[in-house]
Amino acid sequence: MDDINMKILQQGFGVRLISSYRTRTGLICRTDRGLLELKRTFSDDIGLETEAALKEYLVSRGFDGLDKAYRTTDGMPCFRTEDAAYILIKYIPSERLEAENTDDLSVMADTLARFHNAAEGFEAEGLRRAAGSPEDVFSKRAAEFTRIRKRIKTFGDYTKVDLLVIKYYDYYMERIKKAEELLKNAGLPGAAAETDERKLVCHNAFKNDNVRKSADGRVIVSGLDGCTRDMSAGDVAHLIRRYIKNPAASQDGVRTVLESYSAKRPLSETELGIIRGMLIFPYKFLKLCNEHYNKRRVCISEAAVERFENCVSSGDREVRLAGGV
Repeated sequence: MDDINMKILQQGFGVRLISSYRTRTGLICRTDRGLLELKRTFSDDIGLETEAALKEYLVSRGFDGLDKAYRTTDGMPCFRTEDAAYILIKYIPSERLEAENTDDLSVMADTLARFHNAAEGFEAEGLRRAAGSPEDVFSKRAAEFTRIRKRIKTFGDYTKVDLLVIKYYDYYMERIKKAEELLKNAGLPGAAAETDERKLVCHNAFKNDNVRKSADGRVIVSGLDGCTRDMSAGDVAHLIRRYIKNPAASQDGVRTVLESYSAKRPLSETELGIIRGMLIFPYKFLKLCNEHYNKRRVCISEAAVERFENCVSSGDREVRLAGGV
């Protein structure tokens, strides 16, 4: 394996490998150019070029908390072998920021606001658009949920999961309708038009190893290959939803996100309405249903039942915390 990595670094990036060790995110390499990290990527060249252009744009607008990527000896953003592609970045010792910790949560919200401010106005042909508006996603998920319940009742012979879906069907459909109503009242079409006019950018994965703090206190943001032209309010909603997963989450924590973010990038009433709608919508339960009923099942494990039960038990708490927005 070391021979393969040595070949990738030498032939692909013109770097001489001295020693290496593997972490969860990639291969940390001691090289003749210092500490670097070799990571496998699933992005295409267009996406990686767009990411590089976005990084340059962010730096030009004062946002420098980014990982530095190196180009190959051929000037490409990644080195491709027959079955994989690799990127090389400067390794910065750092640790995750955890959304469950309110201090980290405040830093994440502040950093997200600064990212949105700096990314606004970015133009590139390769920047993807969101797959669909929240309204489209809600409608599609609701239709799928209805089909699942119909299929359950058609086949009979209910499992424990089937009984949970039947029992809570009306509750979750009510949440879906409430979420759609909030989006409509917030003025979603106007927000979508503003997204194009202001050229807003949504990160889409502002979590886990994509948001880290270095030893000197700098926050490093990565994962920009997943950015799209979309409402920035979506990132805020996803950050709050991630915090809400914590059983100890409170409305004070939700306010921490909103206040820390708004201190750098004030949220409009329209954006707040969209965030409320996205928080009320039962993403997790519908995702569990989709995963459970759209794959071949041999048996229903207790673990699967437990996941559904835990999701159902946290439903009212999610709605209550969403009300704090």
